[in-house]
Amino acid sequence: MARNHSLSSSTGRANAILLLVTVFVLAVAAELTLRLVYHPEFLGSVIHYDPVLGWSLEPNASLVSVDSQRGLRYRIDVNSLGLRDRKLALEKPRDTRRVLILGDSFVFGVGLNGGERFSDLLDRSLPDHVEVINGGVPGWGTDQEMLFYESSLRRLRPDVVVLAFLGQNDVVNNGLRGPLIEVGTKPRFVCDGETLRLEPPTPPTRLSFSARARRTLRKSRLLLWVKRRFDMREYQHHAVEDPRFVTHGYEANRHLSHWSVYDVRGGEAIDGAWCVTERVLERLAADCREDSAELVVLAFPAQIEVDEPWRAEMMKRTGVDPIHMDFARPYQRLAAFCAARGIEYHYPIEEFRAAAQKEPLYFEHDAHPNVAANALVAELLRDVVASSLDHHARR
Repeated sequence: MARNHSLSSSTGRANAILLLVTVFVLAVAAELTLRLVYHPEFLGSVIHYDPVLGWSLEPNASLVSVDSQRGLRYRIDVNSLGLRDRKLALEKPRDTRRVLILGDSFVFGVGLNGGERFSDLLDRSLPDHVEVINGGVPGWGTDQEMLFYESSLRRLRPDVVVLAFLGQNDVVNNGLRGPLIEVGTKPRFVCDGETLRLEPPTPPTRLSFSARARRTLRKSRLLLWVKRRFDMREYQHHAVEDPRFVTHGYEANRHLSHWSVYDVRGGEAIDGAWCVTERVLERLAADCREDSAELVVLAFPAQIEVDEPWRAEMMKRTGVDPIHMDFARPYQRLAAFCAARGIEYHYPIEEFRAAAQKEPLYFEHDAHPNVAANALVAELLRDVVASSLDHHARR
């Protein structure tokens, strides 16, 4: 009897080992297969933790970023100053004028190679003595862009600073406190009376378990593939507003999501994010005045504001009631804010809508602007920047 029990135990262990080996072999085979056919975007390879900014571009890093799901393939080269741009001298050459463009992934140029972004096209359209510098970093809010200027970029002594503002993202980003990209949590400002109070980013050693897990997932194509499908299921679950569903990231607070900035009902969370946004803009404007630089705010039209059929499909898919949405609202507020403070402001929505009747302005499977949209922005900015440079020279 004991001998039979021993044999049974041995057989059970052997079967368990065989099962584990089989699962391991299948997992390795799946990982190798996915590395051949599945190419997600790995921006994390050129991004590192920054104690001031939360995350920033790794100086001198290079990467061919491929996202097969979105049909994107483009090369990223970061210079020694931590900018996705050509090699630049920190000291501004004599008789050179500099135009600095601040922004998030729309400025960085997700999906675009060097030379295709509006900063590159604008640089080529202006006289040789004018340098256009791209200061875009994916995922940033206006708060991080201002801190980047204060901590590093003002040393470039720009004559004109163009802040590319994306209403759909930036106000919400300025109100978020959690980790968004890779190893860094974002710094966050809070309106405290008449002042801005800074909550600095969390160092890597204090990152949450979920943040560390996300870093690990990025190294495995199999785990990343599985994770993205779970994330999509969770988001679809959230779309039906299940009150038992625990949401994450941008949707962690339903009053501070991608839709909040357009929602006419407002709310405490989005009001607080707007307070921070406007005070950050005031502070950046004061920085530019101190540096004798001209500040221009360019509100970059997002696909959801330009492409009405696409917008209707998005609202239907995510369960958003159109009756609560006003897509001009954030830009009316921003225009009034800039006018009251003497900040030059542009929102070329009509030009974008007219151009969109002739050709697509955004990638087919990604809402970032394509080459055509960047060419349009460069054309629209050329006279704006030239006028600002002339105004700066006369001061």
